[in-house]
Amino acid sequence: MVPNRVVLGVLLLGLSGQAYAASGWETFTSKYSGCSVEYPTDIFSPSRQIEADGATSFTSGLAEASMVIAGGSNDKSASVADIVRTYLKQVEGESITYRRQEQEWAVYSGHRGGLIYYMKVILSRDRRQACVLELRYPPANKLDLDLVVSRMSKSLRLPHTAGLAAR
Repeated sequence: MVPNRVVLGVLLLGLSGQAYAASGWETFTSKYSGCSVEYPTDIFSPSRQIEADGATSFTSGLAEASMVIAGGSNDKSASVADIVRTYLKQVEGESITYRRQEQEWAVYSGHRGGLIYYMKVILSRDRRQACVLELRYPPANKLDLDLVVSRMSKSLRLPHTAGLAAR
C-alpha cells in the first residue's frame, strides 16, 4: 500500500507542476530591443528598464526570484561566446553546472549567492541582433520552476526584423 501512495504523491506533484507552469502567461516585448519572451504573470512582473542598453528587470512574488531580458543591436558582431563571456564576468562567483553553446545560441545554468542562475543567449544568423534572458531563483522553487524556465527559454525571440536564430 505504501508504494501506491508514493506513486500517487509523485503523480500529483507532477500534475501540480504542470498546472503551475501553464497558468497566466503573457508575452513581453522590449520596446528598446524588440526581444520577446513568454512569462507567467502570476510569478513575474515587468518592473523597469535598468540599463541604457534597454535591459528590463522583472520582480517576483517568490522571495529572491528575478528575471532580466536584454538585447539589441550587435554592432561589434560579437559571437555567442563573446556575449556569454561578457555576461558571466558581470556575475562573478558563478558556479556553472550546465552549459550548452552553439553558434547562434547558448544556455548556461548554475548557482550564485545561494540562488539558481539561468541564462540563455540567442543571436541572429547575421549576428546583428542578440537577446539575453537571465533568471535567478531559490533552489527551494526548482521543482516548481523547471517547467516555467523551460517554456520561457523556448519562447525567447529576436525582433521580427532580425534573422531568426536556431533554437
